[in-house]
Amino acid sequence: MINLRSATIRKFSDFNVFEHLKENYPDIDLYVTETIKLKGNYVYKAVFKSKKIYEIVRGAVKLGSYNQEGTPFVYDIIGDGDFFGNFEYLNNNQFYEYSKTIVDCKIRVYDLDFIKSAILQDPILTDWFIRYLVKRWCNAEKKVKMSNEKGTLEKLRYLKSYFNNQIHDYVGDEYILFDLLTQKDLGDLIGTTRQSISQALEKV
Repeated sequence: MINLRSATIRKFSDFNVFEHLKENYPDIDLYVTETIKLKGNYVYKAVFKSKKIYEIVRGAVKLGSYNQEGTPFVYDIIGDGDFFGNFEYLNNNQFYEYSKTIVDCKIRVYDLDFIKSAILQDPILTDWFIRYLVKRWCNAEKKVKMSNEKGTLEKLRYLKSYFNNQIHDYVGDEYILFDLLTQKDLGDLIGTTRQSISQALEKV
């Protein structure tokens, strides 16, 4: 049973999905686990078909895929509190993504069928999920717009501002997310070479 008594109004910026689930699903431990993934390890590979959804409790993860030559590239970086994985709302052939840790991460792992069912049944989770997807979508659109309109230096300054937020590794040490990105990561995100990034970094 869903208990909505304490959730008439939520500020979703502070909303904790797991705590909300714990309040309303006594058997939550059957569907949710936690794991530690050390820096540089895959959470999943592009060829792996997972029935899980992942939440970064602490840490940062790069999301990417492969070009036609088989070279990996990064298209998003996410940190503390973000969710990722395949919700299977797209054709499976359209989801070919890998995820790799940037720091030692604490990751919460949700059973896919459970979290999808909870989102559909619980209006609070439904509202949160829609808002979260819209936020990620808007952020992606901003990055695409930036990449099509600005020069390398301006793009890099945008990324520095965009990723100028704190994340934590699984023991709680703090980092600025931008400082963790490699020149290749930055080049992938704005569609330019490492050499151009190297030159632009001297001016940022």
